[in-house]
Amino acid sequence: MMNIDCVILLASADVCGLYSNQKLDNTDRKRLHQHPELEQRTDWQSSRFLKQQLADPYSIYSLTHKKGHAGLIATSTTQDAIGIDIEYAQKRNFLELAQLFCTENEQAWLVQQADLSTAFYQLWTLKEAFIKVSRGQLADMHRWCLVPQGYNAIHIPAHNPPVKAYSCVIDKNWHISVIYPSSFYISPQCCTSAFGHWQYCQFNWHQWPINPDV
Repeated sequence: MMNIDCVILLASADVCGLYSNQKLDNTDRKRLHQHPELEQRTDWQSSRFLKQQLADPYSIYSLTHKKGHAGLIATSTTQDAIGIDIEYAQKRNFLELAQLFCTENEQAWLVQQADLSTAFYQLWTLKEAFIKVSRGQLADMHRWCLVPQGYNAIHIPAHNPPVKAYSCVIDKNWHISVIYPSSFYISPQCCTSAFGHWQYCQFNWHQWPINPDV
């Protein structure tokens, strides 16, 4: 793999058969020894398959997985945190769930959206990725407002160091967001690789504006 600032690797669940427990790093080997049942989970197999595709320089990474599908973002040039999240769209009471993790302004914005499902998962995945970048916890979701007062659209809060944020939809139902330092010169369109069924999908990344006032 060519050494570039950042790589984004995505895998559909059908890569599970390509996973090898002989290629686990020391951390995963110890974890598997403590919890051998993990090896039967497709989430474990697909996410560790992605880790096994990384070249040596990519020591900083963030993982996400859902229903056997997985995503990974990794960097070789910084110690700054990076974040990725993946969610599968399904019918839910979005407005009720939004009360658990959205600010009042975000909830008011969601009510106005024609495509409530897409808006909800955009907020959710961006907030999860932002929590990873800020090294926070799920309980911090209310802390980050992505629809600031006076705005009627998603704006990513300013961060130190400055970040870029992108989202895309895969296979109609899979929502993925990534956040990484603005110093990275490369765009997601140029550093995304996919495995399994997803290698045949298009990845149309959307970049979100940054709100310097937040």
